[in-house]
Amino acid sequence: MNGLLAQISVSAGGMPKLPVGAALVTAQGVAGDRQLNLKYHGGPDRAVCLYSDEWYAWLREQGVDLAFGQVGENFTTRGIDLLELREGDCLSVGVCIIQLASVRVPCKQLNMWHPNLFEMIKGRTGWLARVVRQGTVKAGDAIALVKEPADSIS
Repeated sequence: MNGLLAQISVSAGGMPKLPVGAALVTAQGVAGDRQLNLKYHGGPDRAVCLYSDEWYAWLREQGVDLAFGQVGENFTTRGIDLLELREGDCLSVGVCIIQLASVRVPCKQLNMWHPNLFEMIKGRTGWLARVVRQGTVKAGDAIALVKEPADSIS
């Protein structure tokens, strides 16, 4: 399973997150990104949020035209089937390695973009990930499923 990082997005808090060309990714999250409610957002097991270009395309087919970052993701992926991934899977994203920690639980704030968006994206909510190997990533970087368990990655 191979794909690419279509966009990196950050915000000073909340949605939408806006594109940046590159960003340092650490266990604390994506540089330049801030979460307003740390009870539900951010932290080591929620350092990076992933959503896919393919799910944005599906939303457009449903009549909801959103730009990357509007559902609050940091990494917009392309070519990776997020539904095929499982908790614990590791992805290389450029020089970084991230490990999927949990399926993203969407926030009802998503309804600011469409009155039923929260309900529409059930089953297409994305992933939250921890950072195993930090580094700077940029739009266009390759993404690949890493077969080794995270604790064997140096």
